[in-house]
Amino acid sequence: MQIAQEPYPSDQLLSVGIEVFDPGETDEETLEKQYSSKQIRQSETQFMPFHLKTTLEQSGFWGEVRVVPKDAKGMNVMVRGKVIESHGEELALDVYVEDAQGFIWINRIYRDRLRKEDYEAALIGKKGPFQNIYNAIANDIATVRRRMDPLSVKQLQRTTQLLFAADLVPGAYEDYVQKNLDGKLEVVRLPAEDDPMWQRVNQISVRNEMFFDSLNNTYDPFYRSMWKPYVDWRRFNLIEQISIREARGDSIKQAAAGIIMIAAAILLEVNDVDGASTLRDVLVLGGSQVIINGVNISKRAEIHRETLKELADSFSSDAQTIRIELEGQTVALTGSVDQQMAQWREILRNMYMEENEFPEPLDVSDD
Repeated sequence: MQIAQEPYPSDQLLSVGIEVFDPGETDEETLEKQYSSKQIRQSETQFMPFHLKTTLEQSGFWGEVRVVPKDAKGMNVMVRGKVIESHGEELALDVYVEDAQGFIWINRIYRDRLRKEDYEAALIGKKGPFQNIYNAIANDIATVRRRMDPLSVKQLQRTTQLLFAADLVPGAYEDYVQKNLDGKLEVVRLPAEDDPMWQRVNQISVRNEMFFDSLNNTYDPFYRSMWKPYVDWRRFNLIEQISIREARGDSIKQAAAGIIMIAAAILLEVNDVDGASTLRDVLVLGGSQVIINGVNISKRAEIHRETLKELADSFSSDAQTIRIELEGQTVALTGSVDQQMAQWREILRNMYMEENEFPEPLDVSDD
């Protein structure tokens, strides 16, 4: 992985938001082929972004890197991922990275395949079994960052601030940012630095970061507690897949051998070979037994699959209640991560409206 040789000045650091991943296809047939389950895939959508966060932090190219809910505001760069395939042998992620101005940094599929030996080097929080994918994503994002000059960075930061303000107070700051001929967002106006409303927006922006910090504080213990069983599951998954393939191969071979033996017996009978009766019986019995053995191997393969399903069903993850100290009061956010995000945005908007003495709270019924 590429490591920044010199840290950027504090005013040149860009923040990165990594959305909880899209689980991709989660129908029973698709997951069955990957020897996975909905419970594991749901856990992965939170585990993978957090591991990518730790990878980006180790690179030294970025300011704050946080796992965030969908449609979160206030981040300079957003990373979105979709799981295409995930099991012990292979991982494939569709990754899309875009900045607040609408510039696409990455839009590609990352894929890697492992062997059993690759699991021996796993190190919690630093090196996962599919670390090559995480490193590749980090390197590609860093490559785009290194091409940006200080002015481009400043423009991106301003756009991010104004988009947050426009989301916080729809109608008040929307005309400060407009699309250019290329369809990208650019700042066309700047609020006065001493504007009380703008200062309040900046203060609330800091509170918004508190929510993301609190959210990531709940992800951290989940990530660490999931590390060992998840890596073990991947390793076991790989071993099981290899066993299933070998068992199926043996089953097919034995069944084919049995059929050949029975066919030989039939030919002996048809050709009226001397002593064919005894030899025929031997071949038929032997061939039948070989086929039965092949079926038994298939049954053992199915046992492997069922063992894997039982292990997969043991995984589950529920959103935890997030409590944030805000203006001397404790705010509790419940439900899914997306629901918590919606509750938090409503709180921030109403706080802004009340403190700026708007006549009535903002309607947030569409959130």
